Amino acid sequence: MGDLKLIADLPTALTFEVDDGSIYRADAPRQVVVDGVVRLETDLNVFTLRDLKPDTVYRVSVGNLSVAARTTALKAVIDPRAFGARGDGVTDDSRALQAAISACPRDGLVRLSDGDYLTAPLFFKSDMALEITKGARLLGHRDVTQWPILPGVLYDGEGREKAYLGSWEGEADDCHAGLLNLLSVSNVQIYGEGEIDGQAGFDTWWSKPKEKFIGWRPRLIYAVDCEHVLIEGVTLINSPSWTLHPLASRWLTFANLKIKAPANSPNTDGLNPESCTDVTICGVHFTVGDDCIALKSGKLSMARRVVRPTRRVRISNCWMQDGHGAVVIGSEMACGVYDVWVQNCLFTGTDRGIRLKTRRGRGKDAIGRNLNFDNIRMQDVGTAFVINSFYWCDPDGKTDYVADRNARAVDEGTPSLGGLSLRNITAEGVRHAAVYALGLPEQPIDGLSIENFRVRYNPDAQPGEPDMAATIAPIARLGVYISAAEHARLTGIDIEGQDGEPIILENVTC
Repeated sequence: MGDLKLIADLPTALTFEVDDGSIYRADAPRQVVVDGVVRLETDLNVFTLRDLKPDTVYRVSVGNLSVAARTTALKAVIDPRAFGARGDGVTDDSRALQAAISACPRDGLVRLSDGDYLTAPLFFKSDMALEITKGARLLGHRDVTQWPILPGVLYDGEGREKAYLGSWEGEADDCHAGLLNLLSVSNVQIYGEGEIDGQAGFDTWWSKPKEKFIGWRPRLIYAVDCEHVLIEGVTLINSPSWTLHPLASRWLTFANLKIKAPANSPNTDGLNPESCTDVTICGVHFTVGDDCIALKSGKLSMARRVVRPTRRVRISNCWMQDGHGAVVIGSEMACGVYDVWVQNCLFTGTDRGIRLKTRRGRGKDAIGRNLNFDNIRMQDVGTAFVINSFYWCDPDGKTDYVADRNARAVDEGTPSLGGLSLRNITAEGVRHAAVYALGLPEQPIDGLSIENFRVRYNPDAQPGEPDMAATIAPIARLGVYISAAEHARLTGIDIEGQDGEPIILENVTC
């Protein structure tokens, strides 16, 4: 039977998800009937009805599935051209766009229509929406000096740390503001069929991946300490670094998006919720230069200030096309990641499919628990499922403390992973390994269930590293390899074409 779910309610649009067990799209187009009239035909499981009236109830049906949904109220529509915006792609429209945002009343909508709007970073306020219509593009300045700095730490009058603003790879640090900034705001929507283009390139932001400009590289959309944020429909391209980065925020929805960056662009992750709760990621198509989705919760220095885990994340009907990892947890997860559900997703061409990465030094609160993956199809991935407890990127990872494969004492820096479930996974064209799971010998993976797991290999695969850690040798067509795990359960494992034994267990208890 399935279900028809309302995902996003906007002033002039409604987004729905068909949950019937199909992955990302149906075998044939479906008719979407609105109040008895066919309004749309689409094979996508996540779709949006546009050009609707505000504050109006619609009855929407797909086959025998039906739901009633109401668009949100709309007080006023603001046209930035009335504030002097030109939309010619040459004129700097920053002041006009920021003026339109500042003038937008509560429950108002700033609408960008046909045109290219060149801008420096913009700052939102609460209780507003930005609609970027089809044919409209928001373009980031290519002059890096036009992007202001967000300080990493905010102090009170006594010089005490009171809040954190700028961020870089899990640390509070000075960074350039994003193109769109949501700072301590609530009830904000960014939606439409237009584009947001950071215009980053190797002659600007991508020229120094691991060095500061004035601050660290900006994100395309950056949200800190926010509530009830909804981003829908738009195409996000050429971000200076991570494309979408919500930090310490709650009740977030990302639906029906396209997130794009060149394959060789550095650290252009698609969507990285960090220390966030109640997150929905639905119907997003990724093709990026790094991880598609990475769930994070900061490094140990942040956890020592305040423990803010990432909790309750639902990822469904997404297509991860290219990138280093499709769905990644870590490695900056010092506050923990809990209660994750990933289902009905398609991974094609990623280096890894499902990837968990951590290491000694991430901290005792770096806990991953209740992480669930169901009904996922992979094609031409390097390694389908990775757990790497020896992840060594960055200088602090390349130490004997991190790399030692012998048991060490459990201490304040020891992370923990467990409560993992993989069900109904199909992977074809795998190059390196079906499963490559490394637990810490002193803190084994505690609870790993793999059920109905079908793997076929690329017969022409060349050896490569299943993940990034010292002493991992290049491999090709490895079966299931698990080291240091307790309470493991493997059922319905269907592997053909591997080199060697299909299942290799070292220091594993069932």
